[in-house]
Amino acid sequence: MSQFAYEGIDKSGEKTGGVIMADNFRAAARQLESRNLKIISLDVVTPKASKAVSTRKTKISKDDVILIFYEIATMLRAGVSLKEAVEAQCESGHTDAVLNVFKSLLSQLKSGAAFSAAVRNTELKIPDYMFHLIESGEMTGQLAAAIEQGVEQMEYDVKIQSETKSALIYPTILVLSGVVAVGIMFLFVVPKFSSLLSSADDMPTLAWLVISSGVWVNNNKLGVLIGFVVIVIAISLVVTQERFKIPLLNFLSRSPVIGGWLNESDIAVWSKMLGILLESKVPMLEALSLAAKSSRIPWRKARLAQVKSGVKSGMALSAALKREDVVSPTTVNLVKVGEKSGDLSTTLASVSRLYDQASKKRMQTLLSLIEPIAILVIGVVIGVIIMGIILAITSANDIAI
Repeated sequence: MSQFAYEGIDKSGEKTGGVIMADNFRAAARQLESRNLKIISLDVVTPKASKAVSTRKTKISKDDVILIFYEIATMLRAGVSLKEAVEAQCESGHTDAVLNVFKSLLSQLKSGAAFSAAVRNTELKIPDYMFHLIESGEMTGQLAAAIEQGVEQMEYDVKIQSETKSALIYPTILVLSGVVAVGIMFLFVVPKFSSLLSSADDMPTLAWLVISSGVWVNNNKLGVLIGFVVIVIAISLVVTQERFKIPLLNFLSRSPVIGGWLNESDIAVWSKMLGILLESKVPMLEALSLAAKSSRIPWRKARLAQVKSGVKSGMALSAALKREDVVSPTTVNLVKVGEKSGDLSTTLASVSRLYDQASKKRMQTLLSLIEPIAILVIGVVIGVIIMGIILAITSANDIAI
């Protein structure tokens, strides 16, 4: 936990201050808000030693980006002007990279630039929807709310990525352990029985295949290693390069088990993004374009572009979604309800929660299948190797007899 020095105004209008302990800036801000304090300033109390270490950090992470906008939104909510909020953060205990961003924002704001333009001129890497949310906040006078919605969506994106990576750690370790175990058996165990190949004519086929494979692997270690590296590189290219990634995602989205998870997760992200944009008074066509960019599945992203064309020609959103068959019938019906009630953003938020929960259940189901399948496959491979060795030994004994 870290220490945070704060100044604020309590219910009676008295100015107060002090130091509190919290895990991060957001937790500290929420802690003060729970005390009904109007925050004037909130800074990390950083020891000199730790500050010296932190200044070495030059890269701005996603968490840093979220923190920057959360701090600004918190100050705006407290009634502090935009310039004062940014200026206060210029004197806080952030890393050099983050402080440079705040200083750049302050300099541009003092020169008369709009906040949205100032953000675009910084080195911050943020999603396109954040720029449009800020612009809509400036137009409607609800900048703090618009920034908070953008921060909420960015936190959601980071959370989904983190949960997916965490969920895949154990299956990945399991598979790698199995590959290492099989490699050790082929390199160090099976070749010990290579002398039994002299009786290959009388050896069972399985035993001959196992021992021959072990001898071949042992004699071609460099080639096997190069082949393994090539496979790893090929997999990384498929995952990272768009020309390979697009057909892979399209294929996986239509597969029986993984497809359900990918589609539900994708619908959740799209509906949440569209709902946030509409709530922030972003025009429908522009909101549809930005929300389509949040889709990770290529074929759905292309069809969502057609949905925008349909809406532009005068169709209702629900009708355009149904025509393009881009979302589930349940989503179409809920969107239709939102159109009739005049509260589409709230309906889309409900759709997002519905499919977010469904995708998490799918992910748990998928992971519960991956683990036993991986164990089964590894067990079968190791079992076949051991059986082949046993058959070779017993056949050699029979020959000797």
